Amino acid sequence: EAKPGLYVPLSTLARAFGITVPFRPIHLFDYIDRRLAVLADRIKPLNQVIAYQRPCSNRLCPETDAVLDRIFEKIGAIRAPREYDRDNALCCGGVPRAHQRDETADDLVERNISDMLKVKAVYCVFNCPFCMATMAQEVAGRGLMPILVSDLVQAALGE
Repeated sequence: EAKPGLYVPLSTLARAFGITVPFRPIHLFDYIDRRLAVLADRIKPLNQVIAYQRPCSNRLCPETDAVLDRIFEKIGAIRAPREYDRDNALCCGGVPRAHQRDETADDLVERNISDMLKVKAVYCVFNCPFCMATMAQEVAGRGLMPILVSDLVQAALGE
């Protein structure tokens, strides 16, 4: 199995460049979805509204979004419909900030968080550690709990 950050290069990009990968890359969401099927009797539904901060790399593997929806459904995480989610997702602001485009980064962070607050999300869920590092402090400061998908799943499993 590939590490989560390698899924896009080993799947989408490898195909685009005609590179044969000698194994089938498995996305973290597919792994979690399968494990939740095995551990179904341990799930304690969270019954909380969440806002997912979709990482830019997921634009290259949009099929993973349906798997993530299944995961959220299994653990009782309610993915509230937002303006800046799914195909309309905004960057977390990390890349513009790294390029010293702080006004752009601040605007992206503000638009994302305001959108999350509009739907009364309790959690801001990340899959990308870079997105989480970029937004977690401000997310927490605005009353949302920043959390990785994997940690949210562990919470629903009582871990």
